[in-house]
Amino acid sequence: MEQPEDMASLSEFDSLAGSIPATKVEITVSCRNLLDKDMFSKSDPLCVMYTQGMENKQWREFGRTEVIDNTLNPDFVRKFIVDYFFEEKQNLRFDLYDVDSKSPDLSKHDFLGQAFCTLGEIVGSSGSRLEKPLAGKPLP
Repeated sequence: MEQPEDMASLSEFDSLAGSIPATKVEITVSCRNLLDKDMFSKSDPLCVMYTQGMENKQWREFGRTEVIDNTLNPDFVRKFIVDYFFEEKQNLRFDLYDVDSKSPDLSKHDFLGQAFCTLGEIVGSSGSRLEKPLAGKPLP
């Protein structure tokens, strides 16, 4: 049986090659009452966001905010744009550092704390606003 030129055959649709529908989510980070690690001024905070791989569960750096000088209550301007997949659990980690030099190496800076959540928690929270306390030591 011959198909008309403008019709697609089933073999042209590969469900595995198709993209899973995703929604772009913009994440803005702000903090209140951070630890003050500096002697003569307030901390210079930076937030690093990590995503966790689905298969290997490894944390991968997704991005960094700008450094805001001399504050314990930063409202970061740089946003993280993340694809939200409704059917997947997308684990996120936010690490906060007091930046002490121009070095991109995070081990050169003071760790202030971290928070964990899922992207679904953020999207599903009241007003899409989620508050979490900082805790813990940095993960490798």
